[in-house]
Amino acid sequence: MFSSAPMSTSPDEVVQALSWWLAGRAEVAQVSEALADADGLGPESRELIEELRRELSSPDSSRAKLQPLVRETIEAIALEH
Repeated sequence: MFSSAPMSTSPDEVVQALSWWLAGRAEVAQVSEALADADGLGPESRELIEELRRELSSPDSSRAKLQPLVRETIEAIALEH
């Protein structure tokens, strides 16, 4: 019997998911999935990812409120890699 380990999401894939969400081409569920398996991130990126996960799961989060955090997360990932 084979078991598959969860696949991790590379920093590039996280940036892609966040960028697609900013462009209106990805749903929150797709972004949440990419963030859940994010791997290989630096300390600032991990902290922002955790904040973004909390905000995405909050019932009172709006797209307007999330956009600056998403942009900040993309920038942190880019600067760390």
